[in-house]
Amino acid sequence: MNIIIEWIIAVALFFAFWAGIWFARRRLPKSFQVYPLAIMWRTTRFNDLIDLIGRSHKTVWKAIWDVGIAISLGGMIFIFYTLLQNLYYLIFRPQSAAPVSLLIPGITLSLDFTTLLFVAASLALIIVFHELSHGIASRAEGLKVKSTGLLLAAIIPGAFVEPDEEDLKKAKKSTQARVYAAGSATNIWMAVVVIALLANTTAILYPFYQPTPSGIVIVGDVPNSPASGVLQPGDVILSINGSSITNNVVLTQVLGETTPNSTVPMTILRDGTQMHIDFKLGYNSATNLSFIGISPFYNYYAPRSPLYSTTFPYYFFDFLSWLELLSLNIGLINMLPVPVFDGGHIASIVSRFGLRSDKRGDWFANALMLLALAILVLNILLSFYFFPNFRLG
Repeated sequence: MNIIIEWIIAVALFFAFWAGIWFARRRLPKSFQVYPLAIMWRTTRFNDLIDLIGRSHKTVWKAIWDVGIAISLGGMIFIFYTLLQNLYYLIFRPQSAAPVSLLIPGITLSLDFTTLLFVAASLALIIVFHELSHGIASRAEGLKVKSTGLLLAAIIPGAFVEPDEEDLKKAKKSTQARVYAAGSATNIWMAVVVIALLANTTAILYPFYQPTPSGIVIVGDVPNSPASGVLQPGDVILSINGSSITNNVVLTQVLGETTPNSTVPMTILRDGTQMHIDFKLGYNSATNLSFIGISPFYNYYAPRSPLYSTTFPYYFFDFLSWLELLSLNIGLINMLPVPVFDGGHIASIVSRFGLRSDKRGDWFANALMLLALAILVLNILLSFYFFPNFRLG
């Protein structure tokens, strides 16, 4: 019930904030533009910074964005083929298909506060670096940048860079391709960097936490489960029925060897103090095993100082996981040859160059973009039908 009250308050504050912005829109400076549930601030204050970065080492930047073109073309082929194959599976072999969905809070995205926070933070970083890359590529190519700015859409912060459209239209095809490819390529590079961080989280956290797990940290519990009202977020399970619980694999083994619905001694760590409790296990009919009712949970890495949070490694890993997932998928989807995506512009440029004719190139690119859009939309619609309960977070 407390969670429901908290969400009612949060939703009320959300709409009160946007109602206040809407009614105050005429009093805001002209640099602000207000839309329903969105506000945009245009400025030229960041132009000098983008100019400084883009105009320095122009040859290096051009080489980087040439690689970006190759990444975009490769990504375009990959995501086009992947979505086409998935559409085939959705129609003929739904059991082999994967859901393709929009992130809609409460429908395809959990309303868990941490999930929403990490998704919003990830999207903000992705958008900022995406747009900054377009600006740097524009200045490296000698194109003007009219303005930059910040925006807030519902709860998602972001940024944008507006290259001069006339300059861009008059530029060489190679220049246009570099500018359009810069954003998505940066998102892919960001995903690669985050994957490397995820693969080395233990080394990154080593100065602050022990390198090997020695328990299970509880982040939340399942309502009306044995853990409800007994175990708390932040508690660490150290042993069950005399067996040390060092990681999630050992936890599964011990629960598999323990009689369901039995009461067992459990040692936990709460606020730095060890406690011994008698815990009554439940029974999971789906797995035919004993269960505690904790979700989510993760391996416990003992902090080297009492000042360090026991749950920080979990949130650190969770945030990086969201950032990697969204960076990779947004980067790839944006490479699709769809009119509103960067991939649509790149497809048009490549088609004109390859067919040696703007007219034939535009015809081919438009046909390709309509096909890609149809494939994407059908993937989303059929995913809602075949995976009605799909939800992230």
